[in-house]
Amino acid sequence: MRPPMQSNVDELIVDVKEGDVLAGKYRVDRVLGVGGMGIVVQATHTVLNDRVALKFLLPELLENEATAARFLREAQATVRIKSPHVARVTDVGKLENGAPYMVMEFLEGRDLGRVLEDGPLDVETAILYLLQACEAVAAAHANGVIHRDIKPANLFLTQGPDQRPVVKVLDFGISKIANRDGVGSLTQTHTAMGSPLYMSPEQMRSAKSVDARTDVWSLGIVLYEMLTGTLPFMADTMPQLCALILETEPPSLKDAVPDLPEGLDQAVRKAIARNMDDRYQDIAEFALAVGPFAGPSGIESARRVARILQAAGLGSDSGNGPLSVMPRPAPVASTSTAFGGTSSNGGNGAQRKWLLGLAAGGIAVISLSAAWAIYRISTPDPAREPAA
Repeated sequence: MRPPMQSNVDELIVDVKEGDVLAGKYRVDRVLGVGGMGIVVQATHTVLNDRVALKFLLPELLENEATAARFLREAQATVRIKSPHVARVTDVGKLENGAPYMVMEFLEGRDLGRVLEDGPLDVETAILYLLQACEAVAAAHANGVIHRDIKPANLFLTQGPDQRPVVKVLDFGISKIANRDGVGSLTQTHTAMGSPLYMSPEQMRSAKSVDARTDVWSLGIVLYEMLTGTLPFMADTMPQLCALILETEPPSLKDAVPDLPEGLDQAVRKAIARNMDDRYQDIAEFALAVGPFAGPSGIESARRVARILQAAGLGSDSGNGPLSVMPRPAPVASTSTAFGGTSSNGGNGAQRKWLLGLAAGGIAVISLSAAWAIYRISTPDPAREPAA
């Protein structure tokens, strides 16, 4: 279990405390944490009595125009995406001191990074989690938004009204927004933005020139990790890691999971093909390829992903085609899932923490996304505590 972020709050002077009323209507319940550029508090709307998460810039960053623009872009990118699998932004504005803020739905649960510290997931659960993330990413792509920082820490696991697991995609702080509505990317030509362990080869070369296929790659890496408990590219240093991603092919998933269903290894490896043209060309192709491995629920979720893109005039016309004639994969070894029981797998947390430490070490050369502190604190397990 990772320690709560409250220690960060103790180390920094934060000019906000319990009981303060921000923007004239949000009463602070507690300071949740401090991220790379923002403070996040749990607050209650004084009129609606609704619990929310409120994020605003650190005071020392108020004069930084690029940071303020990125903060605003995060809100713009998130608010335009209408999906039950994206954390909602409900309000934006400026505090009395001029700091921009955004108000988000308050979530309870834990991010997928923490879930994976307990070990890999069974096939059905991993794919159903992935497909929920695909629905969010498809909605983003349909609105001209490329996330560019998909990783387990930005996939938050909470619960829906029926107590079933719900995956929410977080942190559009470094997303790339198409210029069609006059909103552009702030990425500099030679600056790599994202998290290196999940970053596509083309994004390592130039974050400015990526397209939707970079999100396909990142989701492929996440699925690889969910299934195996490890990552396809591991190295002792950042230069070595970059070289592996840029120059080598990922190992077979069957090396780690010999009894993986036939065809799933190829499906995941296609998602993380080094050459963009060898990859799935949109998120729906990926979803349709892996959906059948999660049974009827997976198939329907994959079709939703395809329909989201089709409604926006994107993707191939495959919403009701290939899956209707695709044979269902061979049955997976007997396991229950988070969608209908429990699963047990060996833990691999130590190795994962070491790898994440390596990625963090690359912060001098690769700009990582700012933490959403609310989603990094030790909150109750969604299996035991319903979402707010």
